[in-house]
Amino acid sequence: MKVQAPEGREAPPTPSDISFTPTRPLPTTAYLTAAAILALLAATLCYQLAAILVTGSATRLLLGAVLPIAALGWPLSLAYRRSRQSQQDWAARRYVEARTGAASSRNAAITSLGLSGCVAIVAVLALMVFTNDGAVQKTFFNGEYMTRSFFDILRALWINVQIALGAQVLAMVFGLVLAIGRQLPGRGFRPVRALSIAYIDVFRGIPSVVLIYLVCYGLPLTEVPFLSGGFLIVYAIVALAMTYSAYNAELYRAGIESINPGQSSAALSMGLTQTDVMRFVILPQMARNIAAPMLSTFIGLQKDTALVIVVGIIDAFSQAKIYSANDFNLSAVTAVCIVFVLITIPQTRFVDYLLARSGARKTGV
Repeated sequence: MKVQAPEGREAPPTPSDISFTPTRPLPTTAYLTAAAILALLAATLCYQLAAILVTGSATRLLLGAVLPIAALGWPLSLAYRRSRQSQQDWAARRYVEARTGAASSRNAAITSLGLSGCVAIVAVLALMVFTNDGAVQKTFFNGEYMTRSFFDILRALWINVQIALGAQVLAMVFGLVLAIGRQLPGRGFRPVRALSIAYIDVFRGIPSVVLIYLVCYGLPLTEVPFLSGGFLIVYAIVALAMTYSAYNAELYRAGIESINPGQSSAALSMGLTQTDVMRFVILPQMARNIAAPMLSTFIGLQKDTALVIVVGIIDAFSQAKIYSANDFNLSAVTAVCIVFVLITIPQTRFVDYLLARSGARKTGV
């Protein structure tokens, strides 16, 4: 049945009268151009690096030109092919295929950008190391010096481990005391709260190296029988514990405040004392919530153990410095860096795992 329009008005258009033209896919030219320029730059850097490291012309051509062009050119050529196919599909009015091809072309171009950027960065770093007849490599990455000093550095690393573990235990215990003192309610505990806040603010502001220097050199000068007769390692443990207990106290406070206050109220209404509420309700949940950031703080503490060099303790860094002074080369110090990296990377990955598990538990995934 044909709809009649009122007198003096035009009839509304029917679907057959409307010519539908969809919006074109997002352009890929900018992605393709940027990917091509970056791939060319990365290939050029690879060839320059091969020219420094490789002597034979055939091997240099293979490693510096053929392999980089093949590796970098594959995602780039894939992006161009899919872009051209998308244009052909659009011209043939295959709109869905054209949009899919354009999106696939952009993804391939982004893949090319990421790969070329990574290769370019690595090539630039390698050029910095091996240029000028390998001056940087000989100064920082000399395999002979690193191998000769490695085992003595590992033996001295035990000092760093002792300091880190001892300071962490003390910092966790004293940090919890500070956090609880800062959370004590009521007017009567106001001086305790003020003292806890003052300690946290002051010792978070003092650099660790300054505190190590003051404690390790200052306490023996006091000639107090109990305080001045200790070992330097014990003083270093105390100094780092004084600093990191302030940081741990803030972690504990954040963990305590993350617990719903209704849980404490419910526990008190059931007859538990305030101490029992803290022990059985608050602290177990708090420990689970702050496990990852506490481990991150411990990683920072491990690195700060190298600061004991200012008071003459022969740790891993001190041992490496002795080798560097004798050899007029810093490769031994690079070996220390490698050792600390190998120690901290597994802990960092474990922190990531704890954070991911905590996030999944909160979202219910």
